[in-house]
Amino acid sequence: MDRLTVTAKLRTPFVSNGSYWTLDALLAAVIFDQCQNVELAHTSVPVRSSNDLFHASAAIIEPVEKDRISFVANLRADHALDPILIAKNKSGKNLHTKLGRTRRRDFGAVMNSYSVISADEICWFCEGDGEEIDRLLQPVSFIGKRRASGFGEVDSWSVEEGDLDGVTGVMGEPLRPVPVELFEGDKESIKVDAAWRPAYWHPANRAICFAPELPL
Repeated sequence: MDRLTVTAKLRTPFVSNGSYWTLDALLAAVIFDQCQNVELAHTSVPVRSSNDLFHASAAIIEPVEKDRISFVANLRADHALDPILIAKNKSGKNLHTKLGRTRRRDFGAVMNSYSVISADEICWFCEGDGEEIDRLLQPVSFIGKRRASGFGEVDSWSVEEGDLDGVTGVMGEPLRPVPVELFEGDKESIKVDAAWRPAYWHPANRAICFAPELPL
């Protein structure tokens, strides 16, 4: 495995997902789209892993401009609402409100706000298989959230020789969330409660970590 710098040149502003956006998470998402198998996607990431920690940095971004954007969407009763959260009658068996399936008035609308970042490029550092990383990323034309709305369009990808291992920077600073007991860099770095391994959404994969500032 080689030390690499991965760069996405951007054509349009992108919408933040509010996370560290590590390279291994991006690659796992690409693999999952191909195989539809979560476990295989996590185990097939072509990046070095030690003690379940991928040697892949969080996204590194130098924003030209930051803004916020809001989108309004209608809730779908069966999809977006959990009946467990809806009040029951005195017997505890029936819902006070019947969930409609077709009428908009039974759904309701919500507004979601996102960070929008204008930047020339996004970079990551890692130790991995450069050829396989390049093969996985070349077909990816959009990244981030709200891709269907035109945000996060990628103009080109490059995978080049790098100097960093994706875990610590030149001054020993963390390049990604690293559990305290696994971190070998500057122990004066900030500590946060963060997800540090896939699946990043699962509470069991959170710990007190040395971590960089959120990239967005």
